[in-house]
Amino acid sequence: MRKTDKDSLIDRRILNIHKVIAEKLRSQPELLEIVIEKLEHRYAVGLIRHGSYINWCSVLDHKDDMYRLTALLCEDSFLMKKLRRQSPFVGLLTEEEREKAFALL
Repeated sequence: MRKTDKDSLIDRRILNIHKVIAEKLRSQPELLEIVIEKLEHRYAVGLIRHGSYINWCSVLDHKDDMYRLTALLCEDSFLMKKLRRQSPFVGLLTEEEREKAFALL
């Protein structure tokens, strides 16, 4: 498998995971507090660059508009593909939910 094919597959898997995360957030918006705390911690300890931090903050600024937030989270753009690879939304899904995401491929 060529690198571009492999990257494309990884991006599709990550997108599917975030689609399942978006579904979960619509029914459990209180989980966003965990995401915000995780993002702040990662930034404070230097695990995320300032540009990525600002981009994620821009997405999370829509926490009161779950439709817009989930649309941004699942946006098929170069920037969101890059951001999702270092997602602060990790850890929100159970193993069963992760399997559901992989089954979407």
